[in-house]
Amino acid sequence: MIEERKKKARDVLQTMFEVLEKDIVFMKCRKANMISSRKFYNYYLLYYLGVNHNQMKHHIYGMHHATSIYLKNKLEFEFDHYSEIRDNWLTFLFFADHDAWGKQKEIKEAKSKYLI
Repeated sequence: MIEERKKKARDVLQTMFEVLEKDIVFMKCRKANMISSRKFYNYYLLYYLGVNHNQMKHHIYGMHHATSIYLKNKLEFEFDHYSEIRDNWLTFLFFADHDAWGKQKEIKEAKSKYLI
């Protein structure tokens, strides 16, 4: 089940950021779109699949736990300061894990406004 969710998340990230699967799971390149896709994948693994920072190296090869912590903090900062990053995250979540997307606070608020 977890492997299927990881595969679906990688497929969505490949489409969103126009990268290859190897660019997401291997720490080889520092191009912006590849780093962004890794940030999203790292955050998804951490909060939605329960992978801790020390185990991230088994899912993103070559990633150190400090890098995982840095990417998480960087993405959370971007969520707070850049609405397009937050929108991209919600789009990713919609296609990768629809159940988790439905649990987001912003989505619940939008649904309640729409229904009223």
